[in-house]
Amino acid sequence: MARYRFEAMETPVHAVVDGGLDDALALCVLVALKIPLAQVIATEGSLDLMTTAGTTARVLKTLGSPVPVRLGADRGLVGPYPGGRDPFHGSDGFGGASTWLEPAAVPDEPLQPLDGLVFCTGSLTTVARGLDAQQPISEVVWMGGAVSVGGNMTAAAEFNAWMDPPAADRVLRSGTPVQMVPLDVTTRFRWSRGELDSLRSGGRVGRILAHALRFVVERDDVFIPHDAVAAVALANPELFAWRTRSERCETAGLLTSGATVVDRRPQGVTGSVAVAEDVDVAGVSAQIVEAIGRLES
Repeated sequence: MARYRFEAMETPVHAVVDGGLDDALALCVLVALKIPLAQVIATEGSLDLMTTAGTTARVLKTLGSPVPVRLGADRGLVGPYPGGRDPFHGSDGFGGASTWLEPAAVPDEPLQPLDGLVFCTGSLTTVARGLDAQQPISEVVWMGGAVSVGGNMTAAAEFNAWMDPPAADRVLRSGTPVQMVPLDVTTRFRWSRGELDSLRSGGRVGRILAHALRFVVERDDVFIPHDAVAAVALANPELFAWRTRSERCETAGLLTSGATVVDRRPQGVTGSVAVAEDVDVAGVSAQIVEAIGRLES
């Protein structure tokens, strides 16, 4: 599987986001590191599609990025997304601080075909539909799933996999190269007030992010930057330890729907999913904060 450094990336990157605070942080990292984004695709997640799309457009407008935001999925591969989701990131997906963002029109254009690498921090619905349409997806970098730590939406399932298990299974078994950044890695990052202070000292964008992230830190004492960790994995994969595995997603289990099942047996079949199994926590956190500092002050 190819390994990219952001200085050398030329293939178009299509970012699929579901509108949380960690999605916003990830977009800031991608823009700061000059990842060649072709489009940002909003998909339904903790919030409805149009709220996600609107807040995402405002984040990019605040960053001064011309990358278009387009509309992705508002239902799963084979039916509606599950109901009863908790707006963990606030009713606006930005910790209630979206008034700090530049105003922007709510996007209304559908996504364009996926021709290159897909960076996905939400459900894999859009990617699965692209594969079914035989779009030329070269690789997928996905923040999602879990190997051995259990889930964060149910006891078994990570949120992005839980949102659309058939789509996750379609992508993971497709043979398309996938780099998966699971909860086992991302939950090792536990940001608190110290990291917010570092962001706040990094200029205007850092101050906006720090203000928004207070929503979670003051509520939970910690913020986990899941999607921003995946953004660094895209740009600088050498900060992670990878192991290629065979993987599926449970689609029918009464108690385990959305669980990602990774074959870790010594004699297991080698698949096409490179799973991040270790990470330089300090190095990745430093790169996130440094990237934010590169943005307009």
